[in-house]
Amino acid sequence: MTRHLIIIIFLLIYSGDLFSQINVESVTVTGNEYLTRTEIFNMMITARNSPLSMDQYLLDLKTIRDRYKSLGFLFMKFEKDPLNISEDSSSADIELVISEGERIKVGEINISGNKSFSREKILSGFETKEGDVLNDAELNRDIVSLLKSYEKAGLPFAKIIVKDISVNKSGETDNLNIDISIDENTRITIDQVRIKGNETTKDYVIARELDLDENKIVDTESLLQIKEKLDRLNIFEYVADPKVYSIKGKDESGLLIEVREGNTNTFDGILGYVPPVEGVSDGYLTGLVNVSFRNLFGTARKVEAKYLQEVRETQELAFRYFEPYFFDLPLNLNLGFLQRLQDSTYTKRNLDLKGDLLFSRKFTVSLVGGYERVIPSDIETSNIIVADSRILSSGVELVYDSRDNIFIPSKGFLYKSFYSFGNKRIFNAAELQNLGFNDNYSIQRYFVDLEFYYTFFQRQTTLLKLFGGEVRSDRLEDSDYFRIGGTRFIRGYRNEQFLASRIASQNFELRYAVSRKGFLFGFFDAGYYFRPFDQINNYPEQSGFLYGYGVGIRLETGLGLIGVSYALNKESSFLDGLINFGLINDF
Repeated sequence: MTRHLIIIIFLLIYSGDLFSQINVESVTVTGNEYLTRTEIFNMMITARNSPLSMDQYLLDLKTIRDRYKSLGFLFMKFEKDPLNISEDSSSADIELVISEGERIKVGEINISGNKSFSREKILSGFETKEGDVLNDAELNRDIVSLLKSYEKAGLPFAKIIVKDISVNKSGETDNLNIDISIDENTRITIDQVRIKGNETTKDYVIARELDLDENKIVDTESLLQIKEKLDRLNIFEYVADPKVYSIKGKDESGLLIEVREGNTNTFDGILGYVPPVEGVSDGYLTGLVNVSFRNLFGTARKVEAKYLQEVRETQELAFRYFEPYFFDLPLNLNLGFLQRLQDSTYTKRNLDLKGDLLFSRKFTVSLVGGYERVIPSDIETSNIIVADSRILSSGVELVYDSRDNIFIPSKGFLYKSFYSFGNKRIFNAAELQNLGFNDNYSIQRYFVDLEFYYTFFQRQTTLLKLFGGEVRSDRLEDSDYFRIGGTRFIRGYRNEQFLASRIASQNFELRYAVSRKGFLFGFFDAGYYFRPFDQINNYPEQSGFLYGYGVGIRLETGLGLIGVSYALNKESSFLDGLINFGLINDF
């Protein structure tokens, strides 16, 4: 035995060339009962008729011991030195004589320091059970799961350690006692808040999103909510995970909020030219001008103005203003104005005011008031008869948003439902009386919008969107309908190619993230629409099933989010697709 030990030490010191000269003549296993010889051989790299590597040989022995230990054979050992080296050091035999010993099972699990959860409650959630063989991986998972339970209970700083694992020999059979020590700590009370990185945004804008309770206590869930709420402001390029720190020299804690501001002011435009058609029309310009301020004076107020020239006869001017936390209440105000000149047929002006009541982080109830004015064109050759009208309406909108990210959600859903009731007054009813117009009509508009997000692998997201809506009145006109085409409802058709009083649609998208806000996507849209018979303008009833499909990309640029897609419909060939290009609305 002493001679073999001297040889092994010599080989360890001069292993560079000598081990390559020692060949393993045989490997035998005896004494094993629980594991078969085949199972043991499969755990070894060292094999018969192969050069001996001392490092690999020792690692093989460790692998066998660890395997037995994981199966509960804590006292497994090799009865003698397994390595026998020949006198001339040219060959070696490995003889594994195994003493498995008694299989030790978990006897008692002792838990100390637990106050928020009882021992029974903790053990009921453990994979490790008394009477089972101890598995290190299972015990680690149990500890991690228990830490998560403490986090959800508002104790994110709890510490759990396995204090001791000892063999109890007092009973008929040996078993393991596991001692687990828990230091729950107390819920963290925030005594100080530090904000870093905000060069323009006011501190109070960030501070009100913290939404700390009167005791200023935080837990893991509330810290995650803080990051999510700051992201939803859409004025920061980056929001770091909030960090809790100890204040030096005091028994107090602070909260560090670190942000990096992005580009919140954008001015951009798109210019197009439609060439002349000989004998039909002259050439003309089209385009879009968009001005947006998403963090006005560093207060998270938003202002947006847009001018759109779609075709020669159709143009649109829009303005929106957003006031957050009106009078420091959980109330957001939205004011919008829209004027649209539609095909030299009529001019439509909308003024709407919406108040968002923030009941919780996810649930919002909005009260909506609207004024709409439609003024017919004075062109006598117009083919469409439109009443000179005014609509006063009021309504309510419900929103529940559980998405984990507003830019590229990977899970959660968004629910919106809207209902409004209005009175439509006809100013020129006397002139249109022979066409069946009355002085007043009621008009109702309602819809339900659902978006479901789920993911199969990293950076990929699947979106399924369902929409159903209807506008109802005894007298519907061109300005009252849902507009289908372009980027609205069903892609693959010209902008506003179809008008509908009823619509049901679905949008299916497969997305792949390429940046924090940008992604590639493929889509399939489909839906049913219905437009009633218009006796006055002799427009027949229309209904049908539409679908469109294509690919696109959303890009995060200095001008904001830009979406580009190539879409085809059920009747178009590959080269007949439509390219849709535009800015993504931040409101």
